[in-house]
Amino acid sequence: MIALIAGTGTLPLEACKSLIAQNLDFFVISLFPENNLDNLQVVTMGKARVIAQDVFKPGQVLELLKKQQTTQVFFIGKVDKKHLLSHIKLDWLALKLLASTVYKSDASLMQTILDELARHNIQVIKQDSVLKSLLVPPGVLTGTLTPELEANITMGIKTAMMLSLSDIGQTIVIKDTMILAVEAIEGTDACIKRGIDLGKTGVIVCKAAQLGQNKKFDLPTLGPASLEHIQKNQISAIAWLSTHTLIAQQEAFIKKAKELGITLVSVAPPSK
Repeated sequence: MIALIAGTGTLPLEACKSLIAQNLDFFVISLFPENNLDNLQVVTMGKARVIAQDVFKPGQVLELLKKQQTTQVFFIGKVDKKHLLSHIKLDWLALKLLASTVYKSDASLMQTILDELARHNIQVIKQDSVLKSLLVPPGVLTGTLTPELEANITMGIKTAMMLSLSDIGQTIVIKDTMILAVEAIEGTDACIKRGIDLGKTGVIVCKAAQLGQNKKFDLPTLGPASLEHIQKNQISAIAWLSTHTLIAQQEAFIKKAKELGITLVSVAPPSK
């Protein structure tokens, strides 16, 4: 039995569709039911049970996995780590996992969770194995790749990969080969907003992960929601690493980018 552990956003819905299309037996644990429980129930169409569970009670999640005789887990969707800075009540397993982690980075926290699951013989599925269709081959999806844009994108992708290697974030905002904003705990949307506040118009957003990124969790994601609060001329291009970035709702993403005059570029990974 597969457990799909769903964070926020549309990717959990895409993952449910993929698992159903593959005729796989699974159930869904919605960590943020106020965000997506109803949509998950609609998408699964009764073919998979959807259970609401508090994200900050991993002990309860683990007991649920064991009760359902889970052998594989698929993590998908966003979990905002900023909640750890607020006064939330954690259960015993959350406290244990946090105490055993020297650095509270995304990769460190997730690796600790993966190790705990492995102790109970539960395997974690790679995100791109279920959502392979959301990886876009290298190329220009819309707009024109000018030499100026290409120079900025090359620098931005390289910097984003270095940022990911340090496990800080995955997004860079750049203009005129100057780094305007670097993503950290605030998240992608806040990073882009800060870059636009500084650059005003024509900024370039680059999203990437290190080539050694563990694909069982935290693959970078883009989609129409990334453009929800963007105005025309604020962003000239968005680029991402083709092998390590999931593009949700691709048709809607391209349509919205065209409306805003944004060039979309899927970048091939650098040769070693």
